[in-house]
Amino acid sequence: MFETIFYPIVTFLVMLIIIYLLFLFAGTLSPKYTKAKYKLKNYACGEDYPGGKIQQSYNFFHVAFFFTVLHVGALLIATAPVGNAAILGCVLIGVMALTAFALFVGGKDHV
Repeated sequence: MFETIFYPIVTFLVMLIIIYLLFLFAGTLSPKYTKAKYKLKNYACGEDYPGGKIQQSYNFFHVAFFFTVLHVGALLIATAPVGNAAILGCVLIGVMALTAFALFVGGKDHV
């Protein structure tokens, strides 16, 4: 009977219920919301900030992706057994680096 409580789905549902009850209890302790004039207004060092859209740049994404690919390959080589698997791991990391480089260079806007 007690074995079923250790199933992942049962444990998840029990924890979900406990967390929801804690959420409801914390809501009773929190101060009540009062509407204020400037409560939801943008703020920047005491000055009014009109807001606006920022043009996103994904330059850092390519560097982070390349870093991740190389480190996953390095982890693969570090944990590979000695012999042919290590050689195949080196080939794999080379292919991964080439793929990441192709994505990095091919992702730029060409004018």
